[in-house]
This record gives sequence, structure tokens and C-alpha cells, in this order.
Amino acid sequence: MRLKLSLIPLDANTAVPLNYNYPLSAAIYHLLAQASPEYASWLHNRGYQSRDDRFLKLFTFSKLDIPRVRIRGKALTAGNDRPWQLHISSPMEDEFVQNFVLGLFQQQNIEIGGVGAIGRFVIESVEALPTPVFKDHMHGKTLSSIVVSTMREHKGKLQSYYYRPTDPELGEALRKNLLSKYQIITGEICRDPHLEIAFDMDYFKRRQGRVSKLLHIKEGTAAETQIKTFAMPFAIRGNPELIRVAWECGLGDKNSLGLGMVEVW
Repeated sequence: MRLKLSLIPLDANTAVPLNYNYPLSAAIYHLLAQASPEYASWLHNRGYQSRDDRFLKLFTFSKLDIPRVRIRGKALTAGNDRPWQLHISSPMEDEFVQNFVLGLFQQQNIEIGGVGAIGRFVIESVEALPTPVFKDHMHGKTLSSIVVSTMREHKGKLQSYYYRPTDPELGEALRKNLLSKYQIITGEICRDPHLEIAFDMDYFKRRQGRVSKLLHIKEGTAAETQIKTFAMPFAIRGNPELIRVAWECGLGDKNSLGLGMVEVW
């Protein structure tokens, strides 16, 4: 299920951190906790377990849609005359979606704060968006950038390697990730695991390869990390049920940090 939130800024020059992914994720957990502190704590600290012992949160959200946005230092800022918009989705309707909506109605505001800025908003409206008709061949675009990583040895040490759009292993890594999510959601192993994802290399060439972005997570703290993401149009072909999982949960890793949300048609 996918929701669209309209957020009314409370300050004349509302600003949020340039790297707002972690603060916004924390704000979402805070809203969940208004309805169910136990569920919010469990989801944050553990999450849903797959058969290969991965723990996933099974929700994602888009970039903030900020009208007339400006960059000032380490902040994104805009006036308060137009609402900001945010999309959030999860397949776990009886747990995540229900608690999130209850938390929204109980608190009715949200605060996104970190290095560079603190933005305060009233939640003007929440709208459930229609679910697409999923077919075996669809096109898509990213509503938030994608990250996919693995561990590789470098100079005798294991380090995180972030896949690039040109890596031939990227499509298979994305497919396996969706299969893990499918198994958690349905409780079954996918009987039709076929899925191919092809990113638009003409777009890549037009952008001269400039499709990547370095995000700072927990910026300004001792636990700060950097992750490499990318955003590109794509075509996806295969089992429509897996395409639905991509739409509901996001593509790739770290979806609960607002990464991997896609739109398909």
C-alpha cells in the first residue's frame, strides 16, 4: 500500500538537512511509536526475518517533493506557502500501515531535524494511492535513489562495495533481494523467480554517467557513514508478483532510509 502525505511547513523559511534520509526515517519510527511503541521498537531493532537470516523493515519512502527548493549550506529550504509532499509504502498493511496512520492521527505533525536544520510540519492530508496493474513487462523510474552493496576483499580487508549501474552483477543482486522480500511477505518461496532489470543506458550516456549521489547517514555523529546511491529509469520484466514487491518495498538495500522507492507503468 502506498500513501501520499502533504506537509504544511510551520516556519516562514522552513529547512531540513541536506542529508535528511536518516532524520526522516527516525521521524517515521516516532510516528509508529505513537500508535505502538512495541512495534516501532521491534521494527527498528530487529524487523522481519527471511529464511536466509536477513532482517528487513519492509517499508520505504520517496524523496521529499519540495516546491521552489534552495540549497543553503547543509540545508534544503523553501517558503511555507506550498505543501511539501512525501510518498511512503509498505506491503504490511495490518502492521506498518495501520500503526503509521494511527500515529499520524494521534500526533498530526512531524519534525525532521539534523545537521544544518530542523523542519517542523503539520500533516495536512494523507491519501491512499491506487495500486498499479502489474504486468510481466513494465517501465519504471526512481522516486528515491537506489543502493545495492556487498562485501568484497580490498587490500586484505573486507569492505562494502556499492554496485554501479554498469556492473553486470547488479540485476541479479536486485532479483535476489526481491526474492527475500517476497518470502517474508508471503511466507513462501517464490515459484516463479524470473526477473530481469535493465537500466536505461541511453539516459546514463546523456547524463555522462552522472547518476550517482553520496549520502551521509547519521551525519555529524561518531556513527556517521557514507553510502553510494544512483537514480536511473529502468525496464523490468518477469513475474508480476515480484514487480509488485519492488513497488511496495523498494528496490535494493536500506529501503527504510528512503532508498529504492520506484514508480512503474
